[in-house]
Amino acid sequence: MEVLFFSAFALSLVFAVQPGVIGFEALRRGIAGGWSAALRVELGSLVGDAVWAALALLGASVLFQNRFVSLALGLFGSGLILRFAWDAWRASRQDLEIGAGGEMRRNHFAAGAMLSLSNPQNITAWLGMSGTIIGLGFLNPEPIHLLVFFSGFMIAQVCWCFFFATVVEYGRRLINQRLFRRINLACALFLTYIGCGLFAQTLQLALT
Repeated sequence: MEVLFFSAFALSLVFAVQPGVIGFEALRRGIAGGWSAALRVELGSLVGDAVWAALALLGASVLFQNRFVSLALGLFGSGLILRFAWDAWRASRQDLEIGAGGEMRRNHFAAGAMLSLSNPQNITAWLGMSGTIIGLGFLNPEPIHLLVFFSGFMIAQVCWCFFFATVVEYGRRLINQRLFRRINLACALFLTYIGCGLFAQTLQLALT
C-alpha cells in the first residue's frame, strides 16, 4: 500500500509540473491578484482532476466514447480556453495595477474548475496513470487500492497548489508593468495555441 501511495504521489507531481493551461492561467491571475488568486485557480482545477480520476478509475470513461459527448466537450473546452486567451491578450495591451486588477476579481476557483473539467485530454492521462496500479502488481485492484492511489495523487496535487501559489506570490514582487504585460502576452499566445489545437481535434472528429 505504501508503494502504491507514494507512486501515485510521485506521478501526481510529475503531472503537476508540466506546463499547461491551468498553470499559465494561475500564473497570470496570481501575478495580478496575489497568492490567493493563484491558489484558488489551482484548487479549482482539482475539481476537474477528481472527476476525471473517478471516471477513469471506475471505468466510466466509456461514456466519452460517445461521439456527441466528445464533440460537445471539445467545443466547450476550446471556446473556454480561447476566451481566457482573449482576456490575457487584453491584459497585455493595458497597464493593470498589480494586486487590484479589475478583471482579476472574478471567481478564480470557478475558472480553474471549468478549465480542468473542459479538457477531455485529462481522462486520457488518467487512463494511463491508472494502468500504473496494474504495473505495480495489483492485477485485480480492489476498491481500497483505487482509494489509496487516488488519495496519493490528490494529496500531492493539494501540496503543489500551495507551493505554486507561494512561488507566484514571491515572484510577483520582482515584476514590473512591462514584464507583466509580456507575461500576459505569452499566456495569450499559449492559450490560443492550445485552444485552436483542441478545436482542430474536435473538428477532425466531427468530419470523420
